[in-house]
Amino acid sequence: MYGMILENKLKKISGDLLDYSNETVDMIKNSTGSFLKEDINLAKETIEATSEVNKKSEYIEYECLKILGLHQPVARDLRLGAAILRTSTELERINTLSAYISRYAIDAAEKSSDSYKPPHIKFMSQTVQNMLKDGVGSLLSEDIQLLKRSTKNFVALQDFYNQMFLEYGDDNSSTAAMYSILIGRNLLSMGHHIMGMDDRIAYSIIGMKVVHHKVFYNVLMK
Repeated sequence: MYGMILENKLKKISGDLLDYSNETVDMIKNSTGSFLKEDINLAKETIEATSEVNKKSEYIEYECLKILGLHQPVARDLRLGAAILRTSTELERINTLSAYISRYAIDAAEKSSDSYKPPHIKFMSQTVQNMLKDGVGSLLSEDIQLLKRSTKNFVALQDFYNQMFLEYGDDNSSTAAMYSILIGRNLLSMGHHIMGMDDRIAYSIIGMKVVHHKVFYNVLMK
């Protein structure tokens, strides 16, 4: 009976985390879309939605701490609870970065309308969204292959950013280039947060501490 109660609570909070991650994906999509389409209204809506969306982080954190404090899970259940807690925290930070991107989108539209938008921004946004979906999916399904795909995509994310930076060359001080690079940096930061999340998810799945730039690639990626 005790084990069933704990299992049901972890299942419920896992469902809440999935909903939160789906909303976070939408925030990433909308924030970058507002820049690419020069849609100030969409950017404002995204900024305004940030606080409401991130209330789910507070709820998940509270529920996780209740589970850890009242049920004192061990082994796999403890690792799962810790991974959910870490993932929720990273999602909150990603949503905040989406709000920053939306703010840049507003400034860019007001200062340099119809400016060139490098395709790398769209590619980076899609890559981050895929990383997030795969990372959370791997946690909920305990699928190490999804986790590998999530982390491998970080290399592509870095490449897109570097290619964009090089494309501007000496023109990277112009207004259009400045906002593109700022948004690219925020998307790259999202990737870093997802990699930190993936480290904890890897520990939840395999019970071994993983640092994505070292052990993960040397051991799990083979």
